[in-house]
Amino acid sequence: MNKAWMFEELDYHKRLIPLTVLPLLVLLVIGVALLVYTTGGIKYVYSHSMYLPIVLAGLVFGFKGGILVGVVGGLVLGPMMPIEVASGEMQATKNWLYRTGFFALIGFLSGVASDAARAYLKHLKWLAERDSESGLPNRQALFRHLSELSRVKDDGDVLFLAVVSFENLVELKSSFGYGVIAKAVVQLDQKLSQCIEDREVYRTAPEQLAVLIKADEHKLNSVLYSLAEDLQEPLKYENISVHLDTRMGCVQLGELSEKSETYLQRAETALIVAQEKVQDSVVYSPEILSATRENVSLLGELKKALRSGEVSMHYQPKIHIPTSQVHSVEALMRWQHPTLGNIPPGNFIPRAEQSTLINTITEFALDQSLQQQLAWQEQGIHLPVAVNISTRNLLQPGFSDKVLELLNKYGLKGENLELEVTEGALMMDMQRTLDELAKLDDLKIIISIDDFGTGYSSLQYLHSLPISLLKIDQCFVRRLPGDAGAAHILEAAITLAHKMGIRAIAEGVETLEVYDFLADLGCDFAQGYLMSRPLPAKHFTSWYQQCNGRYACWGGI
Repeated sequence: MNKAWMFEELDYHKRLIPLTVLPLLVLLVIGVALLVYTTGGIKYVYSHSMYLPIVLAGLVFGFKGGILVGVVGGLVLGPMMPIEVASGEMQATKNWLYRTGFFALIGFLSGVASDAARAYLKHLKWLAERDSESGLPNRQALFRHLSELSRVKDDGDVLFLAVVSFENLVELKSSFGYGVIAKAVVQLDQKLSQCIEDREVYRTAPEQLAVLIKADEHKLNSVLYSLAEDLQEPLKYENISVHLDTRMGCVQLGELSEKSETYLQRAETALIVAQEKVQDSVVYSPEILSATRENVSLLGELKKALRSGEVSMHYQPKIHIPTSQVHSVEALMRWQHPTLGNIPPGNFIPRAEQSTLINTITEFALDQSLQQQLAWQEQGIHLPVAVNISTRNLLQPGFSDKVLELLNKYGLKGENLELEVTEGALMMDMQRTLDELAKLDDLKIIISIDDFGTGYSSLQYLHSLPISLLKIDQCFVRRLPGDAGAAHILEAAITLAHKMGIRAIAEGVETLEVYDFLADLGCDFAQGYLMSRPLPAKHFTSWYQQCNGRYACWGGI
């Protein structure tokens, strides 16, 4: 099957109207002839009624149809039609020829006017379905084509709609100006035409293209992989090679039984997942839509939940291994939804980190944790509190000032607060990171690297960072002591930390065997379910008063 089926016009109304009007024109011409004859002949005014079918023919069939009906009308009212029926006087030849010519002229003019109007409307329709910058079909054109495809049945083909997003659009515009985007779109269209035999490309958003693909369902992944490889090839702009980051979301069109907008929405939903997971492409499934809706819904309720008390902080102890004493606590967020129950942090915090809500969440966590620390101090419990911060927090202008404001609010010193930063966050903008960490260090705040060993290589910057703790990720700890590779990594991390004057903490400690193994390696601190799960403040207070330094009651009360 060729690709003509994908793009041909299926405008049934344009075909139906002429078929309906043609019999009407015949009846009108015959009717006018009878009217003229029965009213006494051509000398009377009724002959002007012939203009009605002539003008109608010009409007419907264009100038050719107008001329044809004009000539037919002139002949019908011509040599066979008497000037006056009663006397039987016939017309002079030059009279009916002149009338016929005039009728043809009227048909021609009405047809020209109709053709011009149709051409203008067609041009407006073309403009309405074209992207003005690149000339490609736009979102409305895609919807129309999908609607047309729903009327074409071909069980031998599987159609997919893929959306391609430009991830570094802002970077390109800031570096080369707005012209680079139009050039990039045109070159991407050319690339897609080379990669995919049966395709039509649409520009559905300034930073997004959509493409219809015909492919074997079982070979779709290989098609998308090949397409992603081709899209990684550099583009040319003013003789400069330019890299365009792309992500793709794809959906199978199936029977096209739903609205056209639905399929684009699903492809864009898959695209969001590809962006979140940093994958080249993701194929839509109903589970993806359900999860995305849940995430968006949860984010919509999160701010209200912070105000209403649904979100609270739980606290997990960090144990000093040589003495088995509690050294500090980590504050961890918990959400008790009124209808959904307990919502795990992994269901809302990663998504919140990609939005501006993360600043609100972090401020809430800091405020609640410092407030609780002050309450503990009044009870004679003096423990630093660790709070996780995000990449967005660290790069947010004025973040260190906000932390200082909260410390002053509760009359606490910087050494009472520990901020845990993931290793990957440190690599996002190293210079700004160093500047912000230096400000926090000036406040005597404890800085630790969280999930050490799982992020980007930060070893070259480690000596420059004002950090006090390396927190070794639990993915290594939970493989102890039987996994020799994990043991070597842990030993190397602890040795590195100590040689740099930094202390090491292992998270995810769940057995006494692992705890003793860490002690043998010289690890400074341990955190995990062996000692205690994260507890509400009141329960943690009871745990601390009864279990601090006592193996026997570790694991909770």
